[in-house]
Amino acid sequence: MRRNSLSVRLAAIAGIGSAIALLVAGLVFITLFRQSVERNFDARLNVLLQTLVGATITEEGIDPASAALIGEPRFALPQSGWYWQIRNTTGGEVLADSDGAVRIAVLKGPAGRSLRGLERRISPPSGPSLAVLVAGDADAMAAEIAQFRFVVFSTLAIFATILAVGMAGLVRFGLRPLREVRDALKLVELGEKGSLEGEYPEEITPLVNDLNTLLRSNREIVERSRTHVGNLAHALKTPIAVLINEAKGEDPLAVKMRDQAAIMRDQIHHHLDRARMAAQTNVIGAVTPVAPVIEGILRVMRRVHDGRGITIEDDVPPDLRFRGEKQDLEEIVGNLVDNACKWAKSRVVIKARPDTASGESRLHLIIDDDGPGLPGESRQRALRRGARLDESKPGSGLGLSIVFELVELYGGTIRLEDAAAGGLSAQIFLPAVDKGDT
Repeated sequence: MRRNSLSVRLAAIAGIGSAIALLVAGLVFITLFRQSVERNFDARLNVLLQTLVGATITEEGIDPASAALIGEPRFALPQSGWYWQIRNTTGGEVLADSDGAVRIAVLKGPAGRSLRGLERRISPPSGPSLAVLVAGDADAMAAEIAQFRFVVFSTLAIFATILAVGMAGLVRFGLRPLREVRDALKLVELGEKGSLEGEYPEEITPLVNDLNTLLRSNREIVERSRTHVGNLAHALKTPIAVLINEAKGEDPLAVKMRDQAAIMRDQIHHHLDRARMAAQTNVIGAVTPVAPVIEGILRVMRRVHDGRGITIEDDVPPDLRFRGEKQDLEEIVGNLVDNACKWAKSRVVIKARPDTASGESRLHLIIDDDGPGLPGESRQRALRRGARLDESKPGSGLGLSIVFELVELYGGTIRLEDAAAGGLSAQIFLPAVDKGDT
């Protein structure tokens, strides 16, 4: 999944939050268990200490023989980790600084074993002050805590795995309606549906309704634009035709009127075509198969240029699809093929290829001819509106400029280069529908 994916964000937030919660819970459990074990251990040592003091220390002094009465057989076993000691306080440092006070001591025993002990200071009525120490095996306590820590973290790791799987399923299930909206929009984009269909949760239903309203509004605007353009074209064609018909004769005024009326007609056609193109390029979900369009254009061109012996060849895969209106693709290809046939000596080749070099799905159209070609300085001029490089060829000079403007409206590019056969090669890049989108 991508970094900016909503699923990734939700999974990351839930995963990090759950991991922190489980880690804190594990540390709290282990701390509470360690404190409980240490309290129980210290309570046992304290009982042994009190028993030892009561059994061995009398008003007359120390009675070592009574130490057996404390009820801990491990004191009698060598290297058992359990020891007691009664010593004169003048013999060294004493942890307990006052009579009756008990202090905890962490000691090193024989063989490097860790001991945890309690020491109490006793002052008999007669005799010197004594320090009584009882110590037990701290390694066993540490092993018990380590075992509990392992069990806790193992259990939490299992819980974390189960939680991660559950969260993944929850995120996938929770975001499924959004994926359904995405898939429905893809069908609209591909032209297979006109609106978003299906049942959606109440949180997403307003969004779906707004999208459907936007789609309907877009279609209505496009249809109104086309209607207005058509009405305007019909409204202007008749007066211009009347002016041209009335300007008969060869006197300068009549010639001037016919020329200006023809210019007006060409300008009106150009701007009406541009308005129509702008409306069509905003249609959502317009998708056109490329091969049938090119086949239809080539049938017409072969009949038109049959008398000149022009061979027109094509190489177009059947699965290519143009992301746009059929009329616009016909306008682009038709003008370019017609122009190539006018200048070709004997051969015109049309190719279509998918192109992903820019990171986006694009349609690459190549139209080559074996004519005289076009010098570099004339290529940009050929794309200007009304430019005609040779008055001997029929046409108004608007064809290539219309192609250029159509390609620009679709966000594509057009280049004029040298063809392999020596003539001109028109290279056009237009938006396409990727095979994976189907």
